[in-house]
Order: sequence, then structure tokens, then C-alpha cells
Amino acid sequence: MSAPARRRGPSKGDRKQEALLETAERLLAVKPLAEIGIEELAKGAGISRSSFYFYFESRQAMLLALLARASDNLITQVEGWLEPESEDTRASLCRSIELAVKMWDEHGSVLFAAQNPDAPAEARQFMADLTGRLVAATEDMINRKRATGAAPPGPPSAHSLATMLVGMTEHGISHNNGALGQAELVDTLSTIWHRALFATD
Repeated sequence: MSAPARRRGPSKGDRKQEALLETAERLLAVKPLAEIGIEELAKGAGISRSSFYFYFESRQAMLLALLARASDNLITQVEGWLEPESEDTRASLCRSIELAVKMWDEHGSVLFAAQNPDAPAEARQFMADLTGRLVAATEDMINRKRATGAAPPGPPSAHSLATMLVGMTEHGISHNNGALGQAELVDTLSTIWHRALFATD
């Protein structure tokens, strides 16, 4: 009986490409993509400047690779946003806000870079689609609550309210910069959501 084939591990090229992506994500946490030099990226990955172009044709192409790497995790978290609740509404809101905080904690530097005007169109479209899915899930939740009488009717419309709440939450999380601790941030945002959705006056 022949010995089982050994599982192939990542190649040297795979490891160098991953090192480039990790270096890029680390640098994006402290400076915009436009200020990150190719030489700086190559040095962080332990390769020559010219070797960078073996893996990526540009910094913008590298950003797309970072988004692709993070996309499965991001989409999984988005799909859990305000899913039909099996618990009280306040707890559901807190869980959803915690997901948003987790998403920005893990991928904030990449998400910021993807929203920059110099980001490739594909990156900006990815972010628009991501936000669109969050708004749609929130709008659906508002309509369900209004249909059962749990939330007062509009105006504003469910879509307008969802758009503003998602935008406020994204801005509040991404620009918090440690001003509030995570628990306080989640509690504050979920309180704003609860009052915006269920206040009758």
C-alpha cells in the first residue's frame, strides 16, 4: 500500500503574497493608501521593490485583494445583521451593533481605504453593496415592527430611517477612536436606535 500523499502547504510565493497583504493592512491602519510606498510594502514582506509587481500590478490591485480576503467574513457578519429576532428587540439591536463594531475592529483599515476617492471603482462598489445590504436588512426589520404595531408608523419612511441609522452607526464606530469603550459605544448606539425606532413622540 502506497503512503498517503502529503498535503501541500502554502508555497513560498503564497507566503510572500500574504506577507504583502498583512503589511498593507498594518500600514493602512496608520496612513492612507496613497501615502504607502511600494518600497515600504516590499520591505515589510521581505522582498525587493521590483518583486512587488510579480504579486500585484498596483497598490489599488492589492487593496482589491485585501477586500477579497476579508469578504467572506464581512458578508457572514452582514447576513447576521438584524436577522429575525428570537429575543427582545433591545437585545437584538445590541447584538447587531456588536457585529458592526466587530466588523470595523477586524477590517476597519481596509474598509476606510476602500471608501477613499482614489480607491478602484470595484472597491467603492463593494462598499456600496455592503452598506446597501445593511440598509435593506434594517428597512425590513422596521417594516416588520411597524406591521405588527410594535413600532409607530412613519414618516420618516422605513428606507429613510434605515439609511440614516446605518450611516450614523458606521460613522460613529469608524470615528470613535477610543473616545468610548466598546461596551459604552454599543450601549449608546443601541439606545439611539431603540429610541429612533420606537419613540412615539
